Amino acid sequence: MAKRADQPTTSGRRRTPVAPVKKPFPWGTIAVSAVIGALLIGILVYAVTNQGSGFVDPLKAADKSVGGVQIADKQDQGHTDSPVKYDKTPPTGGKHNALPQSCQVYTSAIADEHAVHSLEHGAVWVSYRPDLAADELATLRGLVEGNPYRILSPYPGLKTPISLQAWGRQVTADKASDKQVGDFLEAYTSGPQAPERGAACTGTTNTGPLGAGS
Repeated sequence: MAKRADQPTTSGRRRTPVAPVKKPFPWGTIAVSAVIGALLIGILVYAVTNQGSGFVDPLKAADKSVGGVQIADKQDQGHTDSPVKYDKTPPTGGKHNALPQSCQVYTSAIADEHAVHSLEHGAVWVSYRPDLAADELATLRGLVEGNPYRILSPYPGLKTPISLQAWGRQVTADKASDKQVGDFLEAYTSGPQAPERGAACTGTTNTGPLGAGS
């Protein structure tokens, strides 16, 4: 029969019970967890307070880059076969003919209704007063020729020497060398303002009022 631990041994001495081993409190683990938790909370707070700060709206950036740009949002995109009475001339948007004006250089006035459709596709329409000096016109021609999303045409009755139009955007200038001319072309040629950006800027090459030459 086995002896109990507290029974005397053969030598007459009692065995001393072994004291239980106490595990140390995990202060290190708790400290590490606290640090990690604080870091995660800090990251979360930073993400919430800075949400969207790294995003740049392309249209806002474009608008900011052009001094004196006039903005008209929420333009009508409907099609019509009839002439349109626009609230400004040259127009920057609104109802338009179903056929765009092909992007190229014209020596005669083009129909607003065709030009506006081209603006919808991302074109910049450079219009000028017919009495513009030859050297100024040559500069404008050089900025437009060969670009598939730029139009150049005279505009009878224009109040300023030069006016540039994109969809919902317009700027005027006295000279082709004015900074806003280059900035406007850079910002809005096939730019983020166009509702149908990327659609071809090809269609009619007719000049004159709507329906002329058809």
